[in-house]
Amino acid sequence: MRDKLEKGLSENLGSLSVVITEVLSILDQRDVDLSSLEQRIAKDQGLSARILRIANSPFYGMSRQIASLKEATVVLGVHTIRNVVTTAGVMALFSGEEESRFDRLAFWQHAIGTGVASKVVGNHCRLEGETAFTAGLLHDVGKLVMDTVMTEEFHRALQLARERGCLLLEAEREVMGFDHAYAGALAAERWKLPGGVTLAIRDHHRPAETEDDLAAVVHIGDIFCRSLDIGNGGDDTIPALDPRIWERMRFEWADVRRCLGEIEQLNMHSNLFL
Repeated sequence: MRDKLEKGLSENLGSLSVVITEVLSILDQRDVDLSSLEQRIAKDQGLSARILRIANSPFYGMSRQIASLKEATVVLGVHTIRNVVTTAGVMALFSGEEESRFDRLAFWQHAIGTGVASKVVGNHCRLEGETAFTAGLLHDVGKLVMDTVMTEEFHRALQLARERGCLLLEAEREVMGFDHAYAGALAAERWKLPGGVTLAIRDHHRPAETEDDLAAVVHIGDIFCRSLDIGNGGDDTIPALDPRIWERMRFEWADVRRCLGEIEQLNMHSNLFL
Protein backbone atom coordinates (compact mmCIF):
# COMPACT_ATOMS: atom_id res chain seq x y z
CA MET A 1 0.00 0.00 0.00
CA ARG A 2 2.78 2.45 0.85
CA ASP A 3 4.45 1.68 -2.48
CA LYS A 4 1.21 2.57 -4.26
CA LEU A 5 1.06 5.87 -2.36
CA GLU A 6 4.65 6.78 -3.21
CA LYS A 7 4.22 5.80 -6.88
CA GLY A 8 1.00 7.83 -7.13
CA LEU A 9 2.66 10.86 -5.56
CA SER A 10 5.59 10.70 -7.97
CA GLU A 11 3.41 10.26 -11.06
CA ASN A 12 0.43 12.51 -10.27
CA LEU A 13 1.34 15.02 -7.56
CA GLY A 14 5.09 15.22 -7.84
CA SER A 15 5.76 18.95 -7.66
CA LEU A 16 4.27 22.42 -7.38
CA SER A 17 3.88 24.59 -10.48
CA VAL A 18 6.88 26.31 -12.08
CA VAL A 19 5.72 29.79 -11.02
CA ILE A 20 5.09 28.69 -7.43
CA THR A 21 8.50 27.02 -7.31
CA GLU A 22 10.19 30.15 -8.71
CA VAL A 23 8.43 32.39 -6.17
CA LEU A 24 9.37 30.13 -3.27
CA SER A 25 12.97 30.06 -4.51
CA ILE A 26 13.10 33.87 -4.38
CA LEU A 27 11.55 33.84 -0.91
CA ASP A 28 14.24 31.40 0.25
CA GLN A 29 16.98 33.96 -0.42
CA ARG A 30 18.48 35.78 2.54
CA ASP A 31 17.82 39.20 0.99
CA VAL A 32 14.56 38.93 -0.94
CA ASP A 33 14.45 41.03 -4.11
CA LEU A 34 10.90 42.43 -3.93
CA SER A 35 10.97 43.56 -7.56
CA SER A 36 11.79 40.03 -8.78
CA LEU A 37 9.20 38.63 -6.38
CA GLU A 38 6.46 40.86 -7.80
CA GLN A 39 7.42 39.99 -11.39
CA ARG A 40 7.27 36.24 -10.71
CA ILE A 41 3.94 36.46 -8.86
CA ALA A 42 2.48 38.56 -11.69
CA LYS A 43 3.03 35.61 -14.07
CA ASP A 44 0.18 33.80 -12.32
CA GLN A 45 -3.03 35.86 -12.46
CA GLY A 46 -4.84 33.54 -10.08
CA LEU A 47 -2.06 33.82 -7.50
CA SER A 48 -1.89 37.60 -7.91
CA ALA A 49 -5.64 37.94 -7.38
CA ARG A 50 -5.55 35.67 -4.33
CA ILE A 51 -2.77 37.72 -2.70
CA LEU A 52 -4.65 40.97 -3.29
CA ARG A 53 -7.90 39.48 -1.92
CA ILE A 54 -6.13 38.34 1.22
CA ALA A 55 -4.28 41.65 1.67
CA ASN A 56 -7.64 43.45 1.57
CA SER A 57 -9.42 40.94 3.81
CA PRO A 58 -10.54 41.59 7.41
CA PHE A 59 -7.70 39.26 8.47
CA TYR A 60 -5.31 42.20 8.11
CA GLY A 61 -7.61 45.15 8.85
CA MET A 62 -6.15 47.60 6.34
CA SER A 63 -7.56 51.12 6.55
CA ARG A 64 -7.20 51.61 2.79
CA GLN A 65 -7.55 49.53 -0.36
CA ILE A 66 -4.41 47.63 -1.40
CA ALA A 67 -4.39 47.95 -5.18
CA SER A 68 -1.05 46.51 -6.33
CA LEU A 69 1.19 43.51 -5.74
CA LYS A 70 3.94 45.90 -4.65
CA GLU A 71 1.75 47.27 -1.87
CA ALA A 72 0.56 43.79 -0.93
CA THR A 73 4.09 42.43 -0.49
CA VAL A 74 4.95 45.38 1.77
CA VAL A 75 1.71 45.14 3.77
CA LEU A 76 1.73 41.35 4.19
CA GLY A 77 5.47 40.86 4.52
CA VAL A 78 7.67 38.13 3.11
CA HIS A 79 6.65 35.49 5.67
CA THR A 80 2.92 35.85 4.99
CA ILE A 81 3.51 35.93 1.22
CA ARG A 82 5.42 32.64 1.53
CA ASN A 83 2.49 31.05 3.38
CA VAL A 84 -0.07 32.34 0.87
CA VAL A 85 2.03 31.11 -2.07
CA THR A 86 2.59 27.70 -0.48
CA THR A 87 -1.11 27.30 0.23
CA ALA A 88 -2.09 28.42 -3.27
CA GLY A 89 0.40 26.02 -4.83
CA VAL A 90 -0.93 23.04 -2.92
CA MET A 91 -4.57 23.96 -3.55
CA ALA A 92 -3.85 24.22 -7.29
CA LEU A 93 -2.72 20.58 -7.36
CA PHE A 94 -6.25 19.53 -6.41
CA SER A 95 -8.29 22.07 -8.37
CA GLY A 96 -9.52 19.66 -11.07
CA GLU A 97 -13.14 18.71 -11.58
CA GLU A 98 -12.63 14.97 -11.14
CA GLU A 99 -15.54 12.93 -9.80
CA SER A 100 -15.23 11.82 -6.20
CA ARG A 101 -17.43 10.57 -3.40
CA PHE A 102 -15.29 12.74 -1.14
CA ASP A 103 -16.86 16.20 -0.79
CA ARG A 104 -13.92 18.46 -1.61
CA LEU A 105 -15.80 21.72 -1.06
CA ALA A 106 -16.71 20.63 2.47
CA PHE A 107 -13.11 19.47 2.88
CA TRP A 108 -11.68 22.89 1.99
CA GLN A 109 -14.23 24.64 4.20
CA HIS A 110 -13.03 22.51 7.11
CA ALA A 111 -9.37 22.99 6.13
CA ILE A 112 -9.66 26.77 5.96
CA GLY A 113 -11.69 26.80 9.17
CA THR A 114 -8.93 24.83 10.87
CA GLY A 115 -6.38 27.27 9.47
CA VAL A 116 -8.34 30.16 10.98
CA ALA A 117 -8.75 28.29 14.27
CA SER A 118 -5.05 27.41 14.39
CA LYS A 119 -4.11 31.03 13.81
CA VAL A 120 -6.35 32.14 16.69
CA VAL A 121 -5.02 29.40 18.98
CA GLY A 122 -1.44 30.12 17.86
CA ASN A 123 -1.80 33.79 18.73
CA HIS A 124 -3.16 32.81 22.16
CA CYS A 125 -0.16 30.50 22.69
CA ARG A 126 2.31 33.10 21.38
CA LEU A 127 3.18 31.11 18.27
CA GLU A 128 3.57 32.75 14.88
CA GLY A 129 -0.01 33.02 13.62
CA GLU A 130 0.67 32.85 9.88
CA THR A 131 2.61 29.60 10.10
CA ALA A 132 -0.14 28.20 12.34
CA PHE A 133 -2.70 29.18 9.68
CA THR A 134 -0.78 27.38 6.93
CA ALA A 135 -0.23 24.26 9.03
CA GLY A 136 -3.90 24.21 10.00
CA LEU A 137 -5.11 24.71 6.45
CA LEU A 138 -2.92 21.87 5.15
CA HIS A 139 -3.26 19.53 8.14
CA ASP A 140 -5.54 17.08 6.29
CA VAL A 141 -4.02 17.39 2.81
CA GLY A 142 -3.18 13.68 2.99
CA LYS A 143 -6.89 12.96 2.51
CA LEU A 144 -6.77 14.66 -0.89
CA VAL A 145 -3.59 12.79 -1.72
CA MET A 146 -5.24 9.45 -0.95
CA ASP A 147 -8.45 10.43 -2.74
CA THR A 148 -6.35 11.18 -5.82
CA VAL A 149 -3.85 8.30 -5.90
CA MET A 150 -5.59 5.59 -3.81
CA THR A 151 -9.19 6.38 -4.64
CA GLU A 152 -10.74 2.95 -4.16
CA GLU A 153 -9.04 2.30 -0.83
CA PHE A 154 -9.77 5.79 0.47
CA HIS A 155 -13.44 5.51 -0.41
CA ARG A 156 -13.59 2.19 1.44
CA ALA A 157 -12.17 3.98 4.47
CA LEU A 158 -14.78 6.75 4.14
CA GLN A 159 -17.56 4.16 4.05
CA LEU A 160 -16.11 2.29 7.02
CA ALA A 161 -15.88 5.49 9.07
CA ARG A 162 -19.53 6.28 8.30
CA GLU A 163 -20.70 2.78 9.19
CA ARG A 164 -18.82 2.67 12.48
CA GLY A 165 -19.10 6.33 13.43
CA CYS A 166 -15.34 6.39 14.03
CA LEU A 167 -12.60 8.80 13.12
CA LEU A 168 -11.57 8.57 9.47
CA LEU A 169 -7.92 8.01 10.40
CA GLU A 170 -8.90 4.82 12.28
CA ALA A 171 -10.64 3.50 9.17
CA GLU A 172 -7.69 4.54 6.98
CA ARG A 173 -5.28 2.59 9.16
CA GLU A 174 -7.47 -0.49 8.95
CA VAL A 175 -7.91 -0.33 5.17
CA MET A 176 -4.48 0.92 4.11
CA GLY A 177 -2.13 0.41 7.04
CA PHE A 178 -1.42 4.14 7.40
CA ASP A 179 -3.44 7.35 7.72
CA HIS A 180 -3.82 10.75 6.09
CA ALA A 181 -1.29 12.32 8.47
CA TYR A 182 1.40 9.99 7.12
CA ALA A 183 0.33 10.58 3.49
CA GLY A 184 0.18 14.34 3.99
CA ALA A 185 3.63 14.54 5.57
CA LEU A 186 5.11 12.42 2.78
CA ALA A 187 3.60 14.76 0.18
CA ALA A 188 4.73 17.86 2.09
CA GLU A 189 8.31 16.59 2.08
CA ARG A 190 8.16 16.04 -1.70
CA TRP A 191 6.76 19.54 -2.20
CA LYS A 192 9.52 20.95 0.04
CA LEU A 193 7.10 22.65 2.40
CA PRO A 194 8.61 24.24 5.53
CA GLY A 195 9.76 21.62 8.02
CA GLY A 196 7.56 22.89 10.84
CA VAL A 197 4.44 22.65 8.68
CA THR A 198 5.39 19.13 7.55
CA LEU A 199 5.83 17.97 11.15
CA ALA A 200 2.52 19.53 12.19
CA ILE A 201 0.76 17.68 9.35
CA ARG A 202 2.38 14.44 10.50
CA ASP A 203 1.73 14.86 14.24
CA HIS A 204 -1.54 16.78 14.59
CA HIS A 205 -3.41 13.67 15.77
CA ARG A 206 -0.72 12.74 18.32
CA PRO A 207 0.76 16.01 19.64
CA ALA A 208 1.32 14.67 23.15
CA GLU A 209 3.88 12.24 21.72
CA THR A 210 6.04 15.13 20.49
CA GLU A 211 7.29 18.43 21.86
CA ASP A 212 6.04 20.24 18.77
CA ASP A 213 3.81 23.12 19.88
CA LEU A 214 2.71 23.80 16.29
CA ALA A 215 1.25 20.28 16.05
CA ALA A 216 -0.50 20.90 19.39
CA VAL A 217 -1.97 24.18 18.11
CA VAL A 218 -3.29 22.47 14.96
CA HIS A 219 -4.70 19.63 17.08
CA ILE A 220 -6.67 22.15 19.15
CA GLY A 221 -7.65 24.15 16.06
CA ASP A 222 -9.01 21.03 14.36
CA ILE A 223 -11.11 20.15 17.41
CA PHE A 224 -12.44 23.72 17.72
CA CYS A 225 -13.32 23.74 14.01
CA ARG A 226 -15.14 20.41 14.29
CA SER A 227 -17.02 21.58 17.39
CA LEU A 228 -18.24 24.63 15.43
CA ASP A 229 -19.32 22.31 12.56
CA ILE A 230 -17.27 24.18 9.96
CA GLY A 231 -17.05 22.09 6.79
CA ASN A 232 -16.39 18.37 6.90
CA GLY A 233 -13.19 16.35 6.59
CA GLY A 234 -14.84 13.00 5.89
CA ASP A 235 -16.23 12.02 9.29
CA ASP A 236 -18.54 13.53 11.90
CA THR A 237 -16.54 12.58 14.98
CA ILE A 238 -14.80 15.09 17.26
CA PRO A 239 -11.48 13.71 18.56
CA ALA A 240 -10.87 13.79 22.29
CA LEU A 241 -8.55 16.59 23.38
CA ASP A 242 -5.59 15.15 25.25
CA PRO A 243 -5.54 16.82 28.72
CA ARG A 244 -1.73 16.92 28.54
CA ILE A 245 -2.02 19.25 25.55
CA TRP A 246 -4.62 21.37 27.34
CA GLU A 247 -2.21 21.83 30.24
CA ARG A 248 0.88 22.28 28.08
CA MET A 249 -0.71 25.05 26.03
CA ARG A 250 -2.14 26.68 29.19
CA PHE A 251 -5.77 26.84 28.16
CA GLU A 252 -8.59 27.85 30.51
CA TRP A 253 -12.31 27.63 29.76
CA ALA A 254 -12.48 31.41 29.41
CA ASP A 255 -9.82 31.13 26.69
CA VAL A 256 -11.91 28.52 24.88
CA ARG A 257 -14.99 30.76 24.77
CA ARG A 258 -12.96 33.72 23.55
CA CYS A 259 -11.18 31.68 20.87
CA LEU A 260 -14.40 30.09 19.60
CA GLY A 261 -16.00 33.52 19.24
CA GLU A 262 -13.00 34.88 17.36
CA ILE A 263 -12.88 31.83 15.08
CA GLU A 264 -16.55 32.21 14.15
CA GLN A 265 -16.03 35.90 13.40
CA LEU A 266 -12.96 35.40 11.21
CA ASN A 267 -14.37 32.35 9.45
CA MET A 268 -17.15 34.51 7.99
CA HIS A 269 -14.51 35.72 5.52
CA SER A 270 -12.90 32.34 4.81
CA ASN A 271 -14.25 32.14 1.24
CA LEU A 272 -11.48 34.60 0.31
CA PHE A 273 -9.10 31.65 0.32
CA LEU A 274 -11.13 29.45 -2.06
